[in-house]
Amino acid sequence: MIGRISSRAQSISVGLLSILLALIPVSALSQTEGRVPFTPAGIKSIRGRNICDFQGKYFEGVGVYLDRDRTYSVDERKRDGVDAVFLLSSPTEHCGTVESFLDLTHLIRKGEGVEFKCYTLHEGGTAWGAWGHVVGLADNHNGRARLVHPRLAWRVDIKEKRFEEIEGQSVTCDTAGYGD
Repeated sequence: MIGRISSRAQSISVGLLSILLALIPVSALSQTEGRVPFTPAGIKSIRGRNICDFQGKYFEGVGVYLDRDRTYSVDERKRDGVDAVFLLSSPTEHCGTVESFLDLTHLIRKGEGVEFKCYTLHEGGTAWGAWGHVVGLADNHNGRARLVHPRLAWRVDIKEKRFEEIEGQSVTCDTAGYGD
């Protein structure tokens, strides 16, 4: 009788072990299920979702709030040669809903960076409340140039929730730090 219980217990244990082993890949998938790869295709698919739905961690990037109520922010994320800027609604320190994006991966040139303190004669600026309303790609020559003219620039249209390229206007960016 003891032999029967042992073999029965053993078959139950093997059965449970088989079920558990079968569930491990499912639980591993559920941790990445719904996560968006940080690729140009993934960037195109993230609109309307939380920016924290991107897979992996980000060690580079910066962002600025667009208003004192912190209803919107502009956030840059870059990793593995992919670089993008996002207009976020309901932003938190690290997350927020993606309203619009600029995939800069194929636009950015060596030495250039994303600048948030850009302005035209009528919009943007270097004071805290004006940061991020005009975004530019500029080369500050490794910190040697403070005021630069970006090669490309966009206005952030909160009402239409989009980035609009600025053409035919002079744009200047202040590349100094972002302390409040």
